[in-house]
Parts: sequence; C-alpha cells; structure tokens
Amino acid sequence: MINVEVVRNTIPGVLIDGLKTDNQGIMQLGNVEVSRVTSDSSDLGNGRYQINYKYQIQSFEVGPASVGPFKYAVDGDTIISQIVSFRVDEPEIPKVMRDSLLINPMESTVSIESKWYDFIPEWWPWALLGLGVIALIVLVVILFKKNGPGLLPRKKVIPPYQLAMSRLTKLKQQRIAESGHDKEYFTELTDILRQYLDGRFMINAREMTSSQIIEAMTENNQTSPFVATMNEVLTTADFAKFAKHQSNVDDNIRAYGTVYDFIEATKPEETAETDNISKNKKTRRKKTT
Repeated sequence: MINVEVVRNTIPGVLIDGLKTDNQGIMQLGNVEVSRVTSDSSDLGNGRYQINYKYQIQSFEVGPASVGPFKYAVDGDTIISQIVSFRVDEPEIPKVMRDSLLINPMESTVSIESKWYDFIPEWWPWALLGLGVIALIVLVVILFKKNGPGLLPRKKVIPPYQLAMSRLTKLKQQRIAESGHDKEYFTELTDILRQYLDGRFMINAREMTSSQIIEAMTENNQTSPFVATMNEVLTTADFAKFAKHQSNVDDNIRAYGTVYDFIEATKPEETAETDNISKNKKTRRKKTT
C-alpha cells in the first residue's frame, strides 16, 4: 500500500500520478499493477486541508521496482514527491509444494461397482414433471365441472328471508321472551331485523342507530309503510338494552310478532311463489289421503 498525503490551503489542486489503464482495463503505475485507488480528506483548520490517496499495488515481476514521482499541481505551481523504490523477491517454495507441482504418471482405469440408482435414466425428472402436469390438468377439469370457473367451492349464501325465518324460529324455541332476560331477547330480535334489512333492502342497519334505521326505512318505498311498527319495536328494544327497562311477556311476544309480520310482508316475490306452491302440494296430499 502506497500512501500519498497532500496538505493544501483552500485553493484546490490536481494530483498527477501517472496512472494508466491498459487495453484490458488494468491500472498501472510504471511496471506495477494497481488494484485499487481510494482517497479521503480532512479539515486541519485555519483553511488547511489534508487529502490522503491510497494505492494498493502488486507486482508480478521479480526484481527492483519504483513508483512515482507523484506531482500535485495547484495555483500555477507543481509539488513533486520522492520516488518510491522497492524490490520484489521470489518467495521460497516449500518442498511439499514443489513436489505437488510434479507431474505424476497416470493411473490405470478402475472398475466401479454399480449401484441401483445408476440404472435410473437421466430423463426421469421430465417424466415426473409430465405426470404432475397431467394430474394438475385433470384436477382443474374436475374442479371446473364441480364448482365452475372459480374452481374453488362457493360458500352457500342463504337468502335474507330464509335466514331471518330460521333465526326467528330458533329464538322462539329458546323461549327467552318468557324467561325475563329482556336484554338478551331484544338484542337477538333486533339483530335479526337489522340483518334482514341489510340483506333484503341494502340498508346498512347493523352499523346504524335506531333513529337512523327508521330514517332509512322512511326513504324506502317498500319499508316506509312499516315505519311506525318498527319504531315501536326498536324503541322498546332500546329501553330494554340500555335503560334496563323490564318489559312484560306480552310486549316481548308482540314485538316478535311485529318483526315476523314485517319479514313475511316484505319477502321477495319468488319466495312467496315458492311458499304458495308448497302449500298447494300439502293441500293435494291431504285430499289424496
């Protein structure tokens, strides 16, 4: 490593080092190869700066060598360094290394015992890949026939009317209305109503207060006729949930019937037609019997 230190004032200069690059892109200083050049600077104070240049060199020719001199031109003046001289000696090679460089006679051929995996053809990974591709295609075809373009099975969506009726039936079977647990009862009853309004009329009732639900129902032509009855149910539910008002069993059952009648009255036409067909089938069965 050769270090070149330049101390200057505020006026910048240029280091002339004689560094050249051959046609192979290798940097050289004279007959010495330079593998890397770095530089850094530091402020010495009083307007003086020190710049440090580092040349990492290596020589492949045995004998004397020299680098330099380095020249630094600044403000019309040139400062010249001393020539760095050194000698490159050939290292003494240990006997073990010299012996390892000798060319030994070739050994005769040796038969190697064959193993079972030596008989596996080299193309087996491609065959395995082909089988995997065929299996994947068959799987995609089966899933397409079963689940459609989405391939994955679709989650069964229960229509809002059927879901509400199922939850109402379950709520009635639990007999919470007669148990005195008014808060739990009205929480479940109003949640059924909110879920039905969301799924059937796209009213985001689950994120609304009671007054917001009534306002949204008023703006909907299908639900506006039921605003008064639904307002009564929601008001009673709010008293039971937040004011800890104790309602009687008749009020609880009446609220249940009001929600039930609202859902029945606003169910989709397809559901109504299906219910009529089911009723007609039951009537025919009874006549046949």
